[in-house]
Amino acid sequence: MDWGDFRYSDDMLAWLKKHVRLVLLVIGGLSLVPAYLHAYTLAGPSDIPTVLLGDKLIVNSAAYQLKLPYSNVTLFRTALPKRGDFVLLHVPNNPRLRFGFFKRIMGLPGETIEIRENRVFVNDQAIPVKDLDLADFAWVPKGHPIGSTVQSEDGHWITYTPGKSERRNFPLIRLSDGQYFVLGDNRDDSEDSREFGPVLGDLLLGRVIATFATGPRAK
Repeated sequence: MDWGDFRYSDDMLAWLKKHVRLVLLVIGGLSLVPAYLHAYTLAGPSDIPTVLLGDKLIVNSAAYQLKLPYSNVTLFRTALPKRGDFVLLHVPNNPRLRFGFFKRIMGLPGETIEIRENRVFVNDQAIPVKDLDLADFAWVPKGHPIGSTVQSEDGHWITYTPGKSERRNFPLIRLSDGQYFVLGDNRDDSEDSREFGPVLGDLLLGRVIATFATGPRAK
């Protein structure tokens, strides 16, 4: 019989008794993780090359408002959406988009937004862009639609082919309180606010906090 094991067990029991509140807090916190962190698989092309078909995305559903676990009861607002946030949202009155899809927030409440030949203007100021070398994106499989132009737009990738998309221009509008303008990073192949208009903050289901490249990549 190894009495050392008994002494170790006694020490562990004493530690647990001393830190029982901490242990219960940790256990309670871990039990709530599935209520607020969710994994999704990208099924559409609207955010290529940021994420590809088949990639995994982790969404924090408490990024903007904390709800009672496993319910739709909102407890309080945790933060306000920011420009550039990559979000999960839904449009209940659109049969194709009511179950959740991903877009990037580009316009905030009270701002004016306009698109001229794929260039986004907020309050009549162009969002900064930097041209990138298309050859550096050769890892994107040929079956994934990518435009002839790839740019860094205020820190995230976008792609388009000049003159291709019918939605490459969008007239100036002013967003009302609580409204957000969302776009896909693949500007030629995205159903977004250019089509269904601004969305209310209540339709934002969460913010993407991590992505995993599990989809196919070209060799």
